[in-house]
Amino acid sequence: MYNSNGYLWKMLLFIAVATVPVAIVSFWLLSHDYIQIGHVALLIGAAVLPAFVLFTKLVREMQAVAFRMERAAIMSPLEGEDRTTLREGLLPLDNVLLTMEQYRRVLQHMLREAQSRQDEASLLFDMLPDPVLVLGNKRRIRRSNDAANQFFDVQEMEGDLTRFIRHPALLKAVDTAYEGKEPDSRIEFTISDVVPRHVAAYIVNLKGESSEGLRLIVTLHDLTASRRMQQMRVDFVANASHELRTPLAILIGALETLIGPARNDLEAHKRFFTMMQAQSLRMSQLIDDLLSLSQIEINEHSRPSARVDLGKVLCGVSSLIKAKAVNLDKTLTLDLPEDPVFVIGDFDQLTQVFTNLVDNALKYSFEESEVKVEVSANGREASVAVIDEGEGIAEEHLSRLTERFYRVDSDRSRKLGGTGLGLAIVKHIVSRHRGHLEIDSNVGKGSRFTVRLPLSAE
Repeated sequence: MYNSNGYLWKMLLFIAVATVPVAIVSFWLLSHDYIQIGHVALLIGAAVLPAFVLFTKLVREMQAVAFRMERAAIMSPLEGEDRTTLREGLLPLDNVLLTMEQYRRVLQHMLREAQSRQDEASLLFDMLPDPVLVLGNKRRIRRSNDAANQFFDVQEMEGDLTRFIRHPALLKAVDTAYEGKEPDSRIEFTISDVVPRHVAAYIVNLKGESSEGLRLIVTLHDLTASRRMQQMRVDFVANASHELRTPLAILIGALETLIGPARNDLEAHKRFFTMMQAQSLRMSQLIDDLLSLSQIEINEHSRPSARVDLGKVLCGVSSLIKAKAVNLDKTLTLDLPEDPVFVIGDFDQLTQVFTNLVDNALKYSFEESEVKVEVSANGREASVAVIDEGEGIAEEHLSRLTERFYRVDSDRSRKLGGTGLGLAIVKHIVSRHRGHLEIDSNVGKGSRFTVRLPLSAE
């Protein structure tokens, strides 16, 4: 306090103000010859000394008030005080501090209540199942809930809205809301991604900027699953009706033959029953594959989150399919790195991917040949290559291999028990894992199917 700016001038001003009345009276008495000039100086000096003492006393008490108010901000004003220092002064210091303590307790209670409500609001905000964005001025994202962060696969959404969504219809609706006009109640659009996602957006105007600069609330509703479900029904009916027609025709023909001309032919019974069993198994496998593919497509937009050891997946596949390799008189070899390779994925679906690829390699490779499975990790991705020694695939077929029911040799594929859906299933599972499927083949030498998947962080 003593070192504060203008302290000396403030003291002189205080003393001057305190002594002015005495000086006026003294000079009035001097002008009427009631006192002499020496008495005037004595009276003024007598006023200056008490004024100086009073000013010093007030300054010290103000210092004490400031110190104790600072302490009162973090504890009770009388808590831990030395009682001997609480002397009576010119200012009602203890009363001031006790009153301040009462107000502090009231304010603390109000702050706790406000914090509790804010925490509850934040918890409810993050528990909302749909992505919600709160925008400030100029499309700036001020807040986002957990569902929004997961939807856009980021830790926290920050910056301009166009960093995440650039669809013209939504941006136009947002600008319309900023202008104070009512935007369309529902805006539907598609977000381009590894798997396109269909979204419906709803915009709420907060009717004037809030104290925190919040202007708009944008809620997103993911329609991808429902759209895929609708498409799945259409595709399932179309595919099932097309692919089941042949085995059903064979079954009906066999039954008509058994009921009619071959009713009493036991040799024909055995032949036709074997045929009917094979076609029934084929229809069962076809339906299973169609349902599996449809389920994978429904969830394709939702990326898996588990940490999977590729070595364990491939060892499980090897154990599952090794007996088939022995029956076909072929060799299945695993080449795994010394250190485990972890990826983000779904254990069961990855098992399905590599089971399909290895099974295909065993089916279409030469007799007494070797099927190799090689695993490696490089940079941010792991690669699993399934290599066979077989007839290979002509280049014009490679781009269509992952299409549903596409077969290079339809008759051979059906004889080997294929449904034409295996590689389509592989493609969609790999897509769900945000990976890539690469196919290389040389006619007469064999094929190489490589699956690349993002590595899991430690």
